[in-house]
Amino acid sequence: MKIKFTEINSGYEGERKVSRFSPQTRSKAIIVGVLAAVFVFVYILSSVGVIPLGALLLKARVAVSGDDERFPIAVSTESVLNSDIMGENIVLLTTENVVVYSPNGKEAFSQPHVFAKPGISVNGDKAIVFDRAGKGFMLLNQKKVVYEGQADNTIISAEYGKNGSYALGTRSKSATSSLAVYNKNHKQIFQWNCAYESIVSITLSDNGKFAGVAVLGAENGELFTTVQYFGFDYKEPLNTQKIVGCAPFELEFTKYNLLTLVTDRGVYLIDKKEKEYKEIASYYSSEFNSSDVSVKKNFLVAVAKYGSQNVFEILIYKPDGTLKTTISADYQIRNVVMSEKYVFTLTEDKVTVYNLNGKEVSQISFKGEASGILPTDDFVFVESLDKISRAFSYGDSTIELS
Repeated sequence: MKIKFTEINSGYEGERKVSRFSPQTRSKAIIVGVLAAVFVFVYILSSVGVIPLGALLLKARVAVSGDDERFPIAVSTESVLNSDIMGENIVLLTTENVVVYSPNGKEAFSQPHVFAKPGISVNGDKAIVFDRAGKGFMLLNQKKVVYEGQADNTIISAEYGKNGSYALGTRSKSATSSLAVYNKNHKQIFQWNCAYESIVSITLSDNGKFAGVAVLGAENGELFTTVQYFGFDYKEPLNTQKIVGCAPFELEFTKYNLLTLVTDRGVYLIDKKEKEYKEIASYYSSEFNSSDVSVKKNFLVAVAKYGSQNVFEILIYKPDGTLKTTISADYQIRNVVMSEKYVFTLTEDKVTVYNLNGKEVSQISFKGEASGILPTDDFVFVESLDKISRAFSYGDSTIELS
């Protein structure tokens, strides 16, 4: 349609086209155009390595959704016994229940328990909760409890495998400790009794065909760790390695057929086909700080170099045990944790984040006392006395803990 400007007493004689779009439609079109321009700009920044596209989009999504309003999450200091990341969610084990929170701070579900001394073992997006003073246990994922059961004896350790199988380490009447492995249909598929030592750590392979067990013992006044490598089609261990003078902290299948053992004295690789273990790191017990294994099976060890409290080294390894990166830090580290993409160090007043190449990508400063950190690729959840606060993993920020 065309009209003359003279018809609306404009004082101008001429013609123009009248827009067919309403003011609301035009406004939406402008917004879409601006967002498209921003997206292109962000993509260009991401392409040249200035800031990841995903990090900027995440911040935009949080700003629009108002997720920050759910933080901090109030928790009871007296009742929370353990906390961890399960998948992308936060899982809290308390004296009365298991509570799972989504990354945006919303309670996903809560399951009560009656365990006298509850413990939890998280493996990726699964977890097993068990009673260290009894026989009860629960298998759960990020949404619900999958199964509740009873062991034959008192449980001392447990592991929930990626393929749905699970293992229970118990105190046996006929041996010091016993290992029982069950498939996803809860049928026992493997049994092993340890005559003299106590099972400290259990790991299951992703395909559900192998298990690794670390036991701790003492001989002639000196500690030793024995690693047993089991295949469920065989009665006898496929490999047995005894390492004298160390205490185990982490035992994981970091690669197919490869067990990685992190101790207070060094890091060792046990292959089912090799007669001897391989030492890939050695340090004094007084130097050991912390260790962690990511879902993608990269792993790290943090040590206070030469026993110093001011010079720390973070050794990052690939799943096959090859040293990927060494990060040197001239500050005192309280704890180091991994996500799939980043390394997080906790100090007295900040969290420093590095990528797996050792480059610093952010610092989260805080006032107050932090008791721990629970990181993912997107967020780092900082635990304090009675709350859980949240910050973005990528990009500097400040949060209040007190």
